[in-house]
Amino acid sequence: MEKKLYWNSIGIIFLFGALFMGYFVYSNFDKGLVMNDEAYYLAHFRDFRNVLTVDATNYFRIFQVFYTDNIYHFRIITFLLLNLSSYLLFFLVSKYYKLKISPFLFGLLGICLNFLTWRATIVVLNQYHGNTILINLTISFLVLFLLYRKKIFLVVCGFFLGIFIFDGVPHVITIFPITAFIVYNFWKSSKSIVLVFGGGILLGIIFYFSFIESLSTFIKQLEYVKIYKHFHRKQHPIRFYFYWVAFVIGFVAVPLALSLFLINKYLVKLKKIHVFDYILLVSGIAIGIMYFFYDNLHILYVFLGLLIYRFFLTNEILEKKTFLLVLYFLPFGMAFGSGFYFHIRGGMYQLYYFLALSIILINLYQIRTYSIYVLTLIVCFIIYPEFIHDKGWKDFVYTEQTEKVKINGHDLYLDMHRKKDVEDLRPYLENQKNVIYSSNHLMGYLYILNAKPPIYYYFTLKDYIQFIIKKVGKTPDDYIYIESNDYPFSPKEIVPLKFVSHPENYNVVKAGRFTLYLPSQFQKNKNKCVE
Repeated sequence: MEKKLYWNSIGIIFLFGALFMGYFVYSNFDKGLVMNDEAYYLAHFRDFRNVLTVDATNYFRIFQVFYTDNIYHFRIITFLLLNLSSYLLFFLVSKYYKLKISPFLFGLLGICLNFLTWRATIVVLNQYHGNTILINLTISFLVLFLLYRKKIFLVVCGFFLGIFIFDGVPHVITIFPITAFIVYNFWKSSKSIVLVFGGGILLGIIFYFSFIESLSTFIKQLEYVKIYKHFHRKQHPIRFYFYWVAFVIGFVAVPLALSLFLINKYLVKLKKIHVFDYILLVSGIAIGIMYFFYDNLHILYVFLGLLIYRFFLTNEILEKKTFLLVLYFLPFGMAFGSGFYFHIRGGMYQLYYFLALSIILINLYQIRTYSIYVLTLIVCFIIYPEFIHDKGWKDFVYTEQTEKVKINGHDLYLDMHRKKDVEDLRPYLENQKNVIYSSNHLMGYLYILNAKPPIYYYFTLKDYIQFIIKKVGKTPDDYIYIESNDYPFSPKEIVPLKFVSHPENYNVVKAGRFTLYLPSQFQKNKNKCVE
């Protein structure tokens, strides 16, 4: 009873950590707008019926039911979904592994990790949030099945995995570790379990095409993916995937395999498990200290791999051992094909890393060992509020967001420079339907002013833009062109007065930090008021 009390005292730390960090996050949700990515995601949600997506990512269709044009509320909904799904996962895993910390308190660790993972990224719901939410639900229902052996839970598990397929097509490889776990553990004993799981996936796919998106729209979208790749192979060239896999093999698989070989040969076979534990303890402390100065995801996964091997040396049932492998491989699948290498994007899914880490440490070691890990978390909690004084993700400081601006009729606070930008651009861009912008960094202004391009794009690619313009039945001369001093049009792609057929019909206007190229048919908006 006394030991249980000590363990739950650690759980109380998770409670205070969640409340402490949650206060700073939620109290800042009405500040700032990430002018590129966040506005890009919001535009997709707002115009989801008419959006052609070039990367086969359908987060905005899957989660459209939660969308509200009040950015403040949408941010709250995003983190609410993340936190509830993470809490459920950690709560159920605690019950399944019979951890020494109360499931109620251990679930709060999932919420703490969400805040630490996303930190100052008050980005509204996107495919990366969607990945996490759907996989949290998938794994939660898998754990419910493992706890109660009711096949209905397996159907729901497969259902969410079926929906997950469409959240980001390259991430679909995440299915493999989950499916491999079920097949490996149950194919011989009960093939019906595997078939029920597969039926759940099929049910999710049927639901998607029945209620979220039509099959014809999906096929049409895939055609645009093919077209887009033809115009721009630089974004996701084949060599990118080769390097992605090579980095993971070279910096994770090879060091881990070599370490396991040496440990198995010189420690395990000689039954020197206590030496192995000592090496893990010293390595963990060193990595924890290093984490504050040099965050290397590859090293973390090598370390977790060693811990999982140590767990395999225990007398736990095979199910519980192989479940840790699922958690280990999830981030690799979810981060694949995102446009960034694993050591950059994989940190977004560290939720599963730290869940596996906690399971092993709590099961194998005493409270003092786990306290070393918790101490690292406490330091992270304490320094967490500093983000409001520093530059957040994509270039703004929370404490500078003091100027009220109406966006979709709702209040949001921006810094004075961006408010002035909105005032400068409003007469020219508000409610304009044909705008070509020089950089995705200007997307925020288009979203605020309800200005729309022929297609939402990250890269202003001349050939692709020309193709889309022709596809929608217009010409380059039908569009307004906008660039900023910081992000002008690239001479290698689009020079507005050379891109159009009749440059003599265009007027070049300076508006604050921006240059606009206005066609002769342009009509200036008389409403200059921001509020």
